[in-house]
Amino acid sequence: MQSNVTVVTPPDVYYAKAPSILCIGCDDYIENILDNIRRLPIEVTVYTTNKQEDLEWISTAYYQADISILNCVYNETFLGFFIDKTQVYYYNNKKSYKRFNLNEVKDPIDPLIKWMTKWQDHKDQFEKNKDFM
Repeated sequence: MQSNVTVVTPPDVYYAKAPSILCIGCDDYIENILDNIRRLPIEVTVYTTNKQEDLEWISTAYYQADISILNCVYNETFLGFFIDKTQVYYYNNKKSYKRFNLNEVKDPIDPLIKWMTKWQDHKDQFEKNKDFM
């Protein structure tokens, strides 16, 4: 079975027109995230962190990604750098960060499902418009 998901880990960067997601410290959920993304009928790039990445790689991945999912207990430096970004959804926080970012989620799959719905709707609309081109 051919996969529509490209997983990128440090130090690699993958440049493509495909939508992409950055998962920061989502090790416990990565298989579930990938299984859900494979259901999409489009190609998707998933950037995922490991313990050896540096801020340069992760910021490059962030600027390639459409959304980012952040585990707050993964790395304090990354938490401080990403918590105020608008396209970052965070979970596993020990204190409130709502003054910086309202995108708090209980489960990192929640923003993924919303994002997937957006891309499915976009694809459906494109298919409808293709008939009139």
